[in-house]
Amino acid sequence: MGSKKMMLAAVLLVVLLAAVPVCAEGDYTDTAAVMRLGLGARALGMGGAHIAVADDAAVIYYNPAGLGRLEEFSLTSMYSNQYGAGSYFGLGAAGMNLGAAVLRFGSSGIEETDEYGNPIGEFGVSETAAIAGYGRTVFSGLSVGGALKYYNQDLPGNSGSGFTADVGILYELLEGKALVGLVGRNLFGSVSYASGLKDSFERSFGVGVSFTPMENLLVAADAVMEDGLTGRVGLEYVLRGVALRAGGSFGGESYLTMGAGFALENFRIDYAYVHHRHLPDSHKISLSIAF
Repeated sequence: MGSKKMMLAAVLLVVLLAAVPVCAEGDYTDTAAVMRLGLGARALGMGGAHIAVADDAAVIYYNPAGLGRLEEFSLTSMYSNQYGAGSYFGLGAAGMNLGAAVLRFGSSGIEETDEYGNPIGEFGVSETAAIAGYGRTVFSGLSVGGALKYYNQDLPGNSGSGFTADVGILYELLEGKALVGLVGRNLFGSVSYASGLKDSFERSFGVGVSFTPMENLLVAADAVMEDGLTGRVGLEYVLRGVALRAGGSFGGESYLTMGAGFALENFRIDYAYVHHRHLPDSHKISLSIAF
C-alpha cells in the first residue's frame, strides 16, 4: 500500500510540474481577474499562502484537494473595497468532500465620455465566477480534488463567459504536522465574447507547504507560476481564540499583509490589511462559521 501511495503521488506531481513551462510561455492578459482576488481574510492576512492549508471553506478556492480533508461543514464570506476601484464579495461553502463558491467584483458610476472627452453618461462593469468542487482522500495522507468554474464578464456592449477548471493534490507529512500541496488553475477553456472574439483563461501552477511546529503556530509558503514566479509566505499564531497573522507576496506580485481574527465557539470574524507596492492599500473582512 505504501509503494502504491508514493507512486500515485509521484505521477500527479510530474503531471502538474511538467505543465509549468507551458504556463511560463503563455499569453497573459488578465482574463478573469476576479479569480485572482482570493477568498477569506484569514488566507489574505497570511499573504495568500494557502495552497497547503486545508481546514476551512477557503480550500474550494486555493486547492480543491483540501475538500477531502475537511471533517465538518463550514461557510466563509469576504468583502473588500478592492484598491478603491470597486467592491469585491466572495462566499464559500465546503465540507465532507464537496464545496462551492461565488466570487463577484463590480464597479459602477464610471463616467463615460465621447471622443472629445465630454461626459455623456455613466456605466458599470462586473465579473462573476461560480465554483463547484469535489475532493477525497484516496490513500491515508493523500488527497486529490478538482473544481469546475464558470466565469461571466459584463461589459457595456460586449459581455463574455466561459468554463475552466482547477486540479490539486495534498500530501500529509510528519504525522500530520506538515502538508505539501500542488494545484493547477484554469487548466483549459476560454472566454467567448459577444463580439465573436475569444480569450483563453490564464493558467497558473503552484506548490505550497504548511507546517505546524507547535499547537498554536501555523507557517505556510507557496510558489506560484503566473505572470512570472511569485513567492508567498504567511504566519498565524492563535492564543485563546485570538489569531494574529502576517505575510507577504514577492516576485511577480508584491505586497505585505497583516491580519487578525477572533473566534467564539464555531463563529469567527477575520480582518486583513494589504499594503500593495503600487496600488492603494485595501482592507478585507470575513465572517465564517463551522458546523
